[in-house]
Amino acid sequence: MSGTNKQPIAQRGGRRPANLVDSQLEHLESMVQHLTRGDAVSVLVPLDHEYWEKRIRVLEETHELIASQRKRVIKLLDQLGSEAQMKPARRTAA
Repeated sequence: MSGTNKQPIAQRGGRRPANLVDSQLEHLESMVQHLTRGDAVSVLVPLDHEYWEKRIRVLEETHELIASQRKRVIKLLDQLGSEAQMKPARRTAA
């Protein structure tokens, strides 16, 4: 099998290229928008602000972002932070 179909991978200790980020950012933007609209269905309760912030941080830490992508990441984190301050954290009893 040819190696031409493989996506580029980060070198050991390096970051993945920026061209792999846009589709992931679109997904994160969609989910954060849904979560912060206030009408997110209970199915998403386990996927709270902390979960989405962690996903965004991982993306930020593992990819070489260009300026426009950094702005999108900052906007997402701001949206989550603002929403988290407005709503009390939902906790479940153990």
